[in-house]
Amino acid sequence: MERWLKVAFRQMPFTPIYAPRGNTLTSASTKVPSATFDMIAFTGTVLGDRSEERRALLIWARAIVTEGDIGGSIAAFCREMGWKRRTFDRRRHRACLKVAAAKNEMDRRARQ
Repeated sequence: MERWLKVAFRQMPFTPIYAPRGNTLTSASTKVPSATFDMIAFTGTVLGDRSEERRALLIWARAIVTEGDIGGSIAAFCREMGWKRRTFDRRRHRACLKVAAAKNEMDRRARQ
């Protein structure tokens, strides 16, 4: 799940995207499939668009991929939120587990 998020954030600076409706991200480029961004949209469905867990997860993916050059570092986010790094890591990990469980459940239902 983390790998999918990192792939999406690697493509984001170079791919125009738009949101035609809630929790849907679509690539405006025919060279990058819209599915690249599905996991980002799915995190909003599972965690809530504005949840702190989702913000932590997306900040982490973006900061890892861009080395903090786009959107700031994890340390800056923690300062902004008044969190210790340990709190950030726990929230990010919890968010990963929730999204992975929801994805696994969705896949399980699709196989039935």
